[in-house]
Amino acid sequence: MIGFRTSKTTAPFVIIVLAALTVSTTEKQPQSSSFESRSFPNYSFIPLALAAPIANSHSKEDEQRLQEAIKQKSTGHPDAAIQILNEAIEKNSSSEPLHTLRADLRSEERNHEGAVADLNQSITLNPQKVELFNKRARILLRVSQLQAAEYDINHALKLQPDNNEAITLRGGLYFKLDRYDKALTDLNSAISKDKKNSLAYFYRGAVRFKTKEYKAAIADYTTAIALDPTLTYAYHSRGCAYGELGDYKSALADFNKATQRKNVTPHIYFNRGRVYRLMKDYKNAISDYTMAIRYGLADTDSTVPVFLERAMSYLGLGRAHQAMIDVNHYLKTHPRDARGYLLRAQIHKQIGNVQAELKDVAKAKELGATVSGVIPHAQKGSD
Repeated sequence: MIGFRTSKTTAPFVIIVLAALTVSTTEKQPQSSSFESRSFPNYSFIPLALAAPIANSHSKEDEQRLQEAIKQKSTGHPDAAIQILNEAIEKNSSSEPLHTLRADLRSEERNHEGAVADLNQSITLNPQKVELFNKRARILLRVSQLQAAEYDINHALKLQPDNNEAITLRGGLYFKLDRYDKALTDLNSAISKDKKNSLAYFYRGAVRFKTKEYKAAIADYTTAIALDPTLTYAYHSRGCAYGELGDYKSALADFNKATQRKNVTPHIYFNRGRVYRLMKDYKNAISDYTMAIRYGLADTDSTVPVFLERAMSYLGLGRAHQAMIDVNHYLKTHPRDARGYLLRAQIHKQIGNVQAELKDVAKAKELGATVSGVIPHAQKGSD
């Protein structure tokens, strides 16, 4: 099975070709560029050389508020914890521990920009603390700000050359740069030093997924999950690996688990929708594709053909009108994607518009596609 996309850490994968259609194109189809390829703002981070020194000030009162926030966080009340920290920081903006904890909470809530802003301040207050550069690098990797992440990783290793977390993050950086041999060298080293390094197993699984070693990827993702069950992306990525192996039952189980955790991304709904479609459960597929669209997938990652896939599911139910709306929408933003014209030709065939069908087939061929096989009729249904 080909075509699943892991998010976040998400790699480029080949898109599934329409059933009974063989597409080979000379034009390169849109593909995701990196493990978590989406549109993110260019987060502002302060290189150490540009940061004005500020004295770190952490009073007994600050420590008391810090412990109160930690207690709220540990009991599952992150909003209350952030409120405590907001009030404390308003009184004293020069406490590194307060900014660092708020950065952690903001990161968990996917407020990456706010987290980076707090870590900028923390680093200015405590520029020798390796952990702070690692925290910021981890966020920057997550949002694919690779040059900024590289700066932080290099600086962390300059401060502490054998820092295992920094080595792990460098492995993640190499992965995102498609330098898989270097990534494996760092990740294997990190795991050998710490068998409980869940992030290293996760990134190594991502490398193995990208190199199509799906069983090995599943093993690494499984270890990462065992070490840290909160890793939403590990469930999602393992589900993609199961999907590539055609184990849709296991893939569906992992995608279901991923949707029940924090940091759910629209890619998870897209991939679960794909599993449902391949299992011919078109109604659930449409529901998940619609959820992915509602969460903004088509706007934040134009490489994912969510409207095209939903059109295929509508056609599977015999709902040609809705399928036509979706494929036309897709072709407005992807006018040189032969797959869209091939699917629209299939829709025209179903409704008996032979002239329009031939026109779309000709357009697909013009874009480099070859069509073979008999296109099956979709199930009968109503629009």
